[in-house]
Amino acid sequence: MTITSLDLAFVEQAAKLLEHSSFLMRVSTFLGRPIEAATERLPDKARSLITQSVDKALKGSLRMAVSTLEGGNQESTATSSQRTPTTKKWVHTAAAMGLGAVSGAAGGWSLVLELPVTTTVMMRSMAAMAQAANFNPRDPEIALEILSVFAYGSPMVKRGINSPAESTFFADRAALKMLIKESASYVAGKSVRQVLTSLDVGGAPRLFEFMSILSRRMNFVVSEKFLAQGLPIIGAAGGAMLNGLFNDYYSNVAYYVFGLRRLELLYGPEAIRQAYEDAAARLKIDTNPIT
Repeated sequence: MTITSLDLAFVEQAAKLLEHSSFLMRVSTFLGRPIEAATERLPDKARSLITQSVDKALKGSLRMAVSTLEGGNQESTATSSQRTPTTKKWVHTAAAMGLGAVSGAAGGWSLVLELPVTTTVMMRSMAAMAQAANFNPRDPEIALEILSVFAYGSPMVKRGINSPAESTFFADRAALKMLIKESASYVAGKSVRQVLTSLDVGGAPRLFEFMSILSRRMNFVVSEKFLAQGLPIIGAAGGAMLNGLFNDYYSNVAYYVFGLRRLELLYGPEAIRQAYEDAAARLKIDTNPIT
């Protein structure tokens, strides 16, 4: 089947976001000046706060993902990748902005209280994107793939990709695929308490590895958020806008992650990957990991 021009345009937009854009770029545009998100320059107290906040947020997101597993599998039969749940997205963005306003007024140090709540809102938004592509969040693999969105879309992170010709998105997804599959098999049929207890005591090594990857990636993005939110000029209004950008950023990543997966079901994985690589080349995207 020949890929339609509409779907090729979608693939090109996906490559533009997943390979080239980043939350840092959006924050810099919002502030009207560049902001350096160098975590090594953060004080130890700040790094500890970020790690604690991310771990708590991801555990809350895992809790939410596992709690939805009450149904059968559902694969996509839709024929258009352009069905965006716009209303749901903006409802979730508005909720995130409200949380950001409170956090912005209190400064970046309120992150440990704000981030877990914000990520719950974001998970709902990302799940809506999966549903828009006709995937069922109650399928264990889809539930964890929604959670895996936190690992994508940050090209400033060094990822250890061996081939410079390989896109970061497809390399990342290949690395996560088996972890997601094995973790999904583990969590299926288990309660939230069983899953979280096993994670804490080391009884789910593959799930632990999966969550560790998400934590490392998300730590980088949250460091950017922390640095921006701690600026004196931010305040409540700025905090609201930053959280709006934060939710919108990950919602867009989810939109393209699941849109690409749905197109693979229509045209085949190799055809979509080749179209993506071609789009990346046309956009002159540097797919080498940045140190």
